[in-house]
This record gives sequence, C-alpha cells and structure tokens, in this order.
Amino acid sequence: MAHENQEEQGNSPLYPIREVSRLTGVNTVTLRAWERRYGLVIPQRTPKGHRLYSAEDIENVRRILQWLDKGVSVSQVGDLLDQPPEMPMPVQPAGDWETLQQQLRNSLEQLDEERLDLLFCDAYLRWPGHQLVSELLRPLINTLPAASAAFSLLLRYLRSRIGERLQHRCRTLSGPRVLLLSQDNPAEQLFALLALSDTDFQVFWLDQPVNFEAMCHCAEKYRPQLILLADQQLSASQQQQLQQVGRGPLVLLSPEQPLDATSLYNLLRNP
Repeated sequence: MAHENQEEQGNSPLYPIREVSRLTGVNTVTLRAWERRYGLVIPQRTPKGHRLYSAEDIENVRRILQWLDKGVSVSQVGDLLDQPPEMPMPVQPAGDWETLQQQLRNSLEQLDEERLDLLFCDAYLRWPGHQLVSELLRPLINTLPAASAAFSLLLRYLRSRIGERLQHRCRTLSGPRVLLLSQDNPAEQLFALLALSDTDFQVFWLDQPVNFEAMCHCAEKYRPQLILLADQQLSASQQQQLQQVGRGPLVLLSPEQPLDATSLYNLLRNP
C-alpha cells in the first residue's frame, strides 16, 4: 500500500508538494517559484492540476540546495544540475550585492516598506538565507546608525517576514530541535533565523531578550538538540549549565559562524 502522502504511478511513488516541502525543507512557495521562474524541477500534474513529484524530482531539489549552499544563485543552478557539486562553480559578481545593498538602503532611508518588501522577497527567491545574511544584510546593517529609523525598520521588517515564514512552516518541519536565544543582540538573532528558515530544523525562539533563568527554563522545556546564542554575554559556567539543561551542543553565534544546513548538521554530529 502506498504511504498516505504518496501516489503510485507504475512502480514509482509520486509525492504532493507539501510532502516534498516536508522532506526537503523547501517551502511550497519557493518550489512553485523555482518551477515557474527558472524551469527547475517540473513535476507531473493530476487531472485537477495538482503537482506530483517523483523521487528523482526530490533528489533534484536536494541538489539545488547543495548548489545554493555553495553560493550559486538559483538563476544559475539549472545549468549545473548535471554536474557534481564538487565541480568549480561560478562566483556571484560582487557588484550585484553592492547594487542590492544600495537599493535596500535607499528604501529603508525613505521608509518605503513596499519597495523594501519587493527587493527582499526577490532576493530571497534567488539566494539562500545564510548567503543573504553574509553577503547582503550584515554589510548593509553595518552602514546604518543603530538609533536611526532605517535600522529600526529593517529589524522590524525582518522580524515580521521571517517570523511569518517560520510560523507557516512549523507544522511541516521534522528536523532537529534548535533553541535560539539572545540577551541583547536582536540583529544577530534575526540573521540566524533567516539562515535557519531554509532548513528543516524546528526552531524555538523568543522575540524579546531574556535573562539567564528564562534561558534555562526554555532549554529545560524544549529539550533542544542544538542551542544557538546570539550574543556572548554569558559566562563560561553559565554556558556549561545551559548546555547541560538543554542536553545538546551550544554554539555562540558570530559573523564567522556558518549557518547553512550542512554546517549545522556537522555541529550536531561533532559537538
């Protein structure tokens, strides 16, 4: 008998888009956009028009993620799917990032949230979250005065947009549990959330900074397999205590800490 989330065609199972999203960690909106805009992973259709993906399609989705994790933009992936991921890959021109940074900065300084949303959503379709952090958002935020309206708007926008995506996907995720905490570094916390939004990790996070007692309470209740700290204000003894309560490795986030799915799974395998 076929699995309840599979259909059979001959001897090969076919999967609906929500099941593919669960298996790969790629949300359904992105899968549709890859098909529509870039001709990637073209599924079969039922008589009613519902998408059905083969095992080969799912493998192609995972290969696309491998290329994205290596810094290739989604517009370039189609030409590379027949190559192994170890092959040399084109480097995204630096000028593209500089131009996009300037466009985002202009929309923030003009408090043009509609333009900001268009630019961000388009970039999110082209590049994985962890690359947007390293190549776009981190350099951008370093140019904005911390007390400026532009800085505050960027944080509020990211909090709303990323939180919405994580909430939408939370019931379909089946990966390891991750607890993301911060005492006083909301930007780093949001950057980590954006990177995690491309993975199948189940993320628990709090919108506001919390004290150490609250951190331990979250770790005890959630039992995370990985704890990510968005700042470095805890003492070594506090970090050790938090790790013991959570029963998983603890990682202090920094600009040098990679947050792609491969790196995070390596942290779990080699704490």
